[in-house]
This record gives sequence, structure tokens and C-alpha cells, in this order.
Amino acid sequence: MSNARKTFAARRLSVGAAILTLMPLVALAQEASWNCKFQTECLDNECAGSAYETSLVLLTSSIDAGIATVGGRLEDSAESLPMAGMDQNGLIRLFNIESATGARLLTLAPDGTARYTTHIADPIMSMTYLGRCEEAK
Repeated sequence: MSNARKTFAARRLSVGAAILTLMPLVALAQEASWNCKFQTECLDNECAGSAYETSLVLLTSSIDAGIATVGGRLEDSAESLPMAGMDQNGLIRLFNIESATGARLLTLAPDGTARYTTHIADPIMSMTYLGRCEEAK
């Protein structure tokens, strides 16, 4: 076999090995979309009915000891927020502290029960939404 053919064969094997090495990463990157509807809104300790809706798109980036690191976007009619957090056996906890409006926390239980809270600094208050999220089909 000539040196050129040996070099070509070695490169082809290297590319194949690189693709096989990256395959688990591609399989790990799983996207999930959710639609959330919140029936109750609480401003500090006063609660009322609500029709607030939002959508959530999550992308799993790594898994270690059964805990998945996730990131994504939470979108409603007013804004789109980057979210980061974790999924531990279906219990999803996400946060955002980059919004000028306030810090955000979304907790989603395996049965779809959801809590979404905004902590506003000025004036100091919290808004909490109680509802459900369902995986989009």
C-alpha cells in the first residue's frame, strides 16, 4: 500500500472514530417542549384567578448520577427568558436571575403540577402562579 493510501485510510479511521466519540453527545441532547397554564396568581399573600399561559422549551446538556443539567427558554406574550436548572427524576427546577424585572423560579413536578414565581426587588414583592404544565405533542 502506498504512503498516500495509508495516510488516507488513517484519516478515514480518525474521522470515523471522532464521529463515534460524538454520538453519545448527540443522543444526550434531547429537546422537550411544554405548555403551561396557571389558574391562580398570588401577589405576595393575596391570590386570585388567573389565565396566565407560557411555553417552555428545554434541552438536556449533561447527566451525572441521575441529575440532568437543563437549559432552555420560557416564553409568554411579553417576554422570552433563558432558564437554567436541573431535572432530577422528573422533578424540574429552573431559574433566571438575568431579568431586570426580577428573579424567576419554575418548579415542575413529574405529574405536571407547576409553580412559577417572580421575585421583584423594587418595589419588593413576589408573584406566584399555580398551575400545570403538559408536554407538547
